[in-house]
Amino acid sequence: MRTRAFAIRNGKELLRDPLNLAFALGFPLVVLLLLTALQANIPTEIFPITTLAPGIIIFGFSFFALFSGMLLAKDRSTSFLIRLMASPLTATEFMIGYILPIVPMAVGQSVICMLAALFLGLRLNGNVLLALLSLLPAALLFIGIGLLAGTLLNDK
Repeated sequence: MRTRAFAIRNGKELLRDPLNLAFALGFPLVVLLLLTALQANIPTEIFPITTLAPGIIIFGFSFFALFSGMLLAKDRSTSFLIRLMASPLTATEFMIGYILPIVPMAVGQSVICMLAALFLGLRLNGNVLLALLSLLPAALLFIGIGLLAGTLLNDK
């Protein structure tokens, strides 16, 4: 219950900044479309959609590292973190509360990019679903890197 309330607070904090959503969900899609359009004008295939789409998704995960780090660093700089330490949250609940709101955004970004790749010529088979599943640990890795950076660095 405490973790859920903290995760909801962090989710609202992320949603308050529409620039976060635009970069998290829209920018990888724009890059995917631009590179596909670039590929259409080149005689040799440099960016096959089967490898381009997952690569762009991983590139987009770097924004989640930025968002999670900035969220934690901002909480540190506003003394919210000190007040939070007085709450009955354990360290595990605390970290899960930061991770939970970002994971659905990462999954949403992955699905949006894969759907766009399907429209751009990616064939739908079991490998697409397996790729979406295998991207989840990468998303958690980038979120964790962001949280590590947020604990060590300030938000400026």
